Amino acid sequence: MPHTPPRPAKLALIFPGQGSQHSGMGKRVAEASPGAREIFAEAGDILHLDVTKIVMEGSEKELAKTATTQPAILAVSWAYFAYLRGRAAEMGRQLRPSHVSGHSFGQFSAAAAADAISFADALTLVRERGRIMTKWSKRRPGGMATVIGPTDEAVRDICNEISPDGDVGVAAVNAPGQTVISGTFAALGRAIESLKERGRVVQLPISVPGHFPKMSEAREELRRSIDRIEFRDPKSPIVSSLTGRVLTTGAEVRQELSDQMTGAINWMRAFLEMRKAGASAFFEMGPGHVLGNISKRVDRDAQFIDVFDESQWRDLILEGPLLDPIVSVTVGARGGVPSPTDPATTSPPASSEKSQPNRTPRA
Repeated sequence: MPHTPPRPAKLALIFPGQGSQHSGMGKRVAEASPGAREIFAEAGDILHLDVTKIVMEGSEKELAKTATTQPAILAVSWAYFAYLRGRAAEMGRQLRPSHVSGHSFGQFSAAAAADAISFADALTLVRERGRIMTKWSKRRPGGMATVIGPTDEAVRDICNEISPDGDVGVAAVNAPGQTVISGTFAALGRAIESLKERGRVVQLPISVPGHFPKMSEAREELRRSIDRIEFRDPKSPIVSSLTGRVLTTGAEVRQELSDQMTGAINWMRAFLEMRKAGASAFFEMGPGHVLGNISKRVDRDAQFIDVFDESQWRDLILEGPLLDPIVSVTVGARGGVPSPTDPATTSPPASSEKSQPNRTPRA
């Protein structure tokens, strides 16, 4: 019987949301890729904000501000993506993931990586998202908490008992036995006290109740900004972190990003859908290892790749499609579009990034 060679592993890119940030989160990728500093500088020009200082030197207190942190994480995620794609180009290969997906606002990063929107538009929308959420929460302050132990159904039932009118509810189902809740401070506090009888509850250091249905007014304000942006059909399938569906058109991606502010994240479903579709090797495109850690709780057989350890992924990339010899890949801030003239600007990788605390992704 003839030997059948094993099929190449399908690689997927996953993009973290808020909760993955840490002081100095841009340093590692800046050491590995000179193009990263260019990305941070352009992000600063777009946002009129010193993004380089934030991602290289920002304090934990500064990074706790939603309006600052979300675009900063997106810029770091884009630098990771540009670095990996640039190294693939130097090997004569395309970086062509089978799927991409992002946790919470990480979906904006995923949309940019799939070329459904530009990097500049993703940055602008995420900044606007953070501004709108912060403005809304000043009128109705709230927060979020992680619940470890009970099923998401049990958590949802308790929230409904505490507040039948929806002042607290499930914001994210991350993994079996790991659920995030959000709501106004009063209702959230009552839910936390009740849930402590069922498991461990950790209140998150954030004053914005992300993925909260009562933020419909804020959602519509963000939607108006989203509707002004040009969307394209993604070049790689995007898996919805709300429903687990595969998004293949620009219209579907637009709807996904519009619905996120009030819709509950179901990362467990999204990750399982990628696994079901054959994805077996996952690159976490952003600071820390938060998203990889919760994904391991969903499926321990999945492989999680350290972007900065080339020995883990070189063969995976070499199994991929050849790079078009006519086109080189720009890996700077405008790295979403192939260019006939711009050279790759990355350098060989250095040592692995230090592990970061196992935090919980949130808004």
